[in-house]
Formats: sequence, structure tokens, C-alpha cells
Amino acid sequence: MLLLGDARQVHLRRWALYFSGYGYDVLTVSLENGDGFPTAFRHIQVSEVLPDAVRYPLASVMVRRIAHQFRPDVVSAHFVPNYGLIAALVSPRPWVLSTWGSDVMTDPQKSEFHRRRVGFVMARAAWVTSDAEVMTERIRAFGVPAGRILTFPYGVDTATFHPATVPASGPRIVTNRKLEPVYSVETVVDAFAAVREALPDAALTVAGEGSRAAALRAQASHSPAATAITFVGNVEHARMPSLLQAHHVYVSAARSDTTSVSLLEAMACGLFPVVTDIPANREWITDGVNGRLVPPGEATKLAVAIIDSWRDTELRERAAGTNLRIIAERARWDDAMRPVKALFDEMVSAQRGLTPAAESEKMPRP
Repeated sequence: MLLLGDARQVHLRRWALYFSGYGYDVLTVSLENGDGFPTAFRHIQVSEVLPDAVRYPLASVMVRRIAHQFRPDVVSAHFVPNYGLIAALVSPRPWVLSTWGSDVMTDPQKSEFHRRRVGFVMARAAWVTSDAEVMTERIRAFGVPAGRILTFPYGVDTATFHPATVPASGPRIVTNRKLEPVYSVETVVDAFAAVREALPDAALTVAGEGSRAAALRAQASHSPAATAITFVGNVEHARMPSLLQAHHVYVSAARSDTTSVSLLEAMACGLFPVVTDIPANREWITDGVNGRLVPPGEATKLAVAIIDSWRDTELRERAAGTNLRIIAERARWDDAMRPVKALFDEMVSAQRGLTPAAESEKMPRP
């Protein structure tokens, strides 16, 4: 397998580990630094002075040489406008495009160029993977037949993400989305001032970094609840379970999203979710049943939802049990990845002239 993607992203590392665990010889190629990457890795260096719209097509020349030497049975490309584009320019064999969210949900809206680039890449992929029904519908709008789309959530490792004892005082609230405009973390900071006024023991942890980091820290410093807001920066995925387990309430104010792994991980740890009322979240959360849904950008309604849910102990306890069942039934990592592995096994078999069963028998289980 030739794996193309941003080597800094935990999702790419999880894919590499998963397939190498099933006997795949995985070579990962990335323009981003892959220090400590878990499989064979090649770092392509293209001047960062150049815009991304130029850097990634230029990198396709080097990727073509690597592919010629490596001779992969399958190519897995992640994120449409960069590594999807490289695969579309390079791969002579059927390949799989994995969409991640903004590359389909928001990027095509930027300009006609962005829209045409997404269409160009999708038209050349043999298969396209999606992590939410709302994203699948967007992919179909680009003319990709339903039979070429595989929809599944990026699941949770329930061996590490699970409930733990949390201090009774609180609520301890956490948001761990990137500090970028689409995630509207400023709405969370605004809402927390009212939460703190109603619940004097409340505390807010903001995890993550991004282009809005300085502005958000400045906003928090002027909040009447400033002393109860903590910014912890980027948190390594290995430390994320302990971060979540130290909190009661998970908040996401995202204006646009697909299936959020952060949300699923919080559900697996027993946190009560208070998230925006957008299609992707409605695939997992029913308002007043296993969490709360609030309109995007509405700080007052977000605050009320947090306050009311904290005071309703019965709702939070019932939701925690419901969410653990949802994760067990729909979002365990190994279960979610089975259809993906079956797809790649079938593609390998087609390249080698084997039956899928014969090829599968050659691959050891982890």
C-alpha cells in the first residue's frame, strides 16, 4: 500500500498501523514531517514558499518515481485538494480517495477553481470514502455514484477511550477542536462566562492550536470567568483519553463538520455532549436524549444547555449509558475499519489475480 497524506495527522498514523498490522507493506509519503511515523516513510521536500496549489502538483513528479520503484498494489490518498490531487495525477491503477471533511464540505465553496479541482480528483478515484452521511451526499453531488462510495465513521479505540472517575465538583468542561474559524471556539468562551456565573465551580479547558489561538486567549483574558479558563495547547492523541476522562461535559461549537472523532471519543469516555445542531452531529446525538444540540453561534443557548444538563443528573447518567452502547454498536475502531479492509483486500486480489479469501488468509491478524 502506498499511503499518501499529512504525516502529522493522527488519522493517517492510525490507518498506517491498522493495515501494517494486517500484513500490508505500507509506504507512507508526505510533504509534512513524519517524525516517529509507525511505518516506512518518505518525506518529500517542496519549498513552503510556494502556494499549496503549486506545491502538491509539483510533488507528484517525485511521488511518481517513488510509486514506480515501490510498485504498490493499492494507493490510499487522504484529503482531496492535496494528496487526492497527487494520486489523480500519478496513480496508473485504481486508487481510493479518503475525504476528511472540509475538503468536501467547505473547500469547494471557495471558488470555481476549488470546485473544479474537487470534481477532477473524485472523477479519477476508483472509490471514495466518507465518514458521515451528510458528506456522502456532498460527494454524490459531484457525480460519484453511490456504489463507489464507502461510508463509515473513523471509530474509537475503546481499550483506551473509556469512562473513569471524575471529581464530583464542576462541571469541568472541555473543547478540543482546532482553534480555527469553522470551530467557533469563541462561542464556547462567550458561553462559559454565563455558565460560571450560574455554576461557580465550573471550569473550562481549551485544547488545540490554530490561527485563532492568540485572539481566543485575548478574549478569554477579558472574560469575567478568565481565572477558570485554561488553554493547554495541542494534546498528543496518546494523552487525549486522560484529558477527556478528567472532564464531565464535552462541547463543540463547530459551524460545519462531518463525523467528529473527538465527539465519539468523548462519548466513549462518558462525557455529556453539548454540540451544534448540524447534520453530522444529528447522526450521533438526539437532543435531550444522549446530549444537547444548540444552534451554531448562539452563545446564550449554549450556556443554557450546559447549565441545564449539569443540573439534570438523571439525564447525564442516562446519556452516558446510551452513548457507551452507541459507540459499542456503531463506532469501535476495528469494527468500523472492517469494510475498508475488505475493499483494499479485494483491490489487492484483483491486482494479483487471487480470490479475496486466498489473499486474506495470507495476512496475519494482529
